[in-house]
Amino acid sequence: MSMSYQHIYHAGNPADIHKHLWILAVLGYLQQKDTPLFWCDAHAGRGVYDLNSTEAQKTQEFNSGIAKLYHEKIDHPLWSEIKRTIDEINPDEDSEFYPGTALMVARRLRAEDRMECYDPHPQEFMHLEKAMSPYKNVLTKEIRIEEGIFSCTPPKESRGAIFVDPSYEIKTEYKHVPKIVKRVIKKWPNGTYMLWYPMLAQNRHEELKDACRAIDEAVIFDEWVFDDPKRDGFRGMYGTGMAVFNAPYSVPETIAECRDIFLPLLKKN
Repeated sequence: MSMSYQHIYHAGNPADIHKHLWILAVLGYLQQKDTPLFWCDAHAGRGVYDLNSTEAQKTQEFNSGIAKLYHEKIDHPLWSEIKRTIDEINPDEDSEFYPGTALMVARRLRAEDRMECYDPHPQEFMHLEKAMSPYKNVLTKEIRIEEGIFSCTPPKESRGAIFVDPSYEIKTEYKHVPKIVKRVIKKWPNGTYMLWYPMLAQNRHEELKDACRAIDEAVIFDEWVFDDPKRDGFRGMYGTGMAVFNAPYSVPETIAECRDIFLPLLKKN
């Protein structure tokens, strides 16, 4: 993982919407049972992001994501959860805080549930530790993904999920991260594993998908294409993808419903 990556420059973009819908759908399904669950956010970042910050304002990627959706009338329970969380963490009309995946999960953990979240970047971890401090069943660690997910698995809880969200600034991550996932699945075969990836013009994500298929042919790929990489002036990410191992029953159908609702709103005008 790149030690220079800071998600604040990308917070609130279409990929974040995609990620949040997946983690909320999986978490909600797992919490239908009374038994405790374990959750791991392997690349947690800051936990919460100030969209008024210099960094976020420099790129303004949130304008293509959450800013497009916030005032839309969207009738879906997962969107209600996202919007309620945003409203709850913003104390007044002038604040523009946006929840990261770790905070989204932490606020929904039951007393018997448990989470670990990691980030190796010292500045990011400082923010993460502060954001997670109110949640007593959340453990934060300033470590890399390999150290974290190998030490926490198999958890004492038999049910749960691991969310893997690398920066992919180091191009070898497209092949390296699936290898890590393969090893941890062997340690904890009952877990659900969500591996996010960006869809860029170079299409390196196809290497990742091939590696995931080699792990398990039943892996699910969910891809949202919101831009045309061939259009004049295109730069950056044209889509967002999720590779999911051991997807809970009915969650893929829930996400398909969301794709039909959200993707038309997120597509470039």
